[in-house]
Amino acid sequence: MNFGKVLNLIVQNNIDPEKVFEIVEKVKNADLKDESTIRGLIKEISVLANKQIDKEQEDKLVKKILNDGVNEDLFEMI
Repeated sequence: MNFGKVLNLIVQNNIDPEKVFEIVEKVKNADLKDESTIRGLIKEISVLANKQIDKEQEDKLVKKILNDGVNEDLFEMI
């Protein structure tokens, strides 16, 4: 994972780094083959980043995570 992109996202959106670490722990322990789990994480992350994610974007993110897992390509979709 490109940590530069992660840090840039944190700085640009004034995100509390501790909250990011909490989300990372949740993602590490989450069942990323379960669609409802993924949708919950997406909603939580979008609130943390103060980003609106519409249904179409959410569907694309869910499909990408189900097919490819979590990788830095996700940052291009946000």
